[in-house]
Amino acid sequence: MDYFEELMKGLGKIGAKVLFNKEEKSSETINIDQMGSIDIFKIVLKSLYIKGNYNEAENLIFHELEKNNSPEVYEASCDFYNLLLKKSDEELLKNNFSKEEIYQGLEDIKNLNQIKKINYSFL
Repeated sequence: MDYFEELMKGLGKIGAKVLFNKEEKSSETINIDQMGSIDIFKIVLKSLYIKGNYNEAENLIFHELEKNNSPEVYEASCDFYNLLLKKSDEELLKNNFSKEEIYQGLEDIKNLNQIKKINYSFL
């Protein structure tokens, strides 16, 4: 298992607890093995966003888009950047991010999506 898969699995467990309001004491467990990779990706992405780890979230996005450039991943990625656009410059800088990086990220995923469409047109 590579670094990003390990990261996704670990953060997915934490994110699932946060997002679904599950506490350690809960007798009900979340079986991450029954979740799809896109579900785990979305949970980890949201967890990184909540923690202010925007650079790590961006790295995760492009790693996921390289291996799974699906509409769901593309949409979650756009949602992430659109949420960041609502942040103040000060808040972004506090988390080592900037508006320029947001616009560049949106442009990069747009270009990846265009490449995907071109590749599918030849099938």
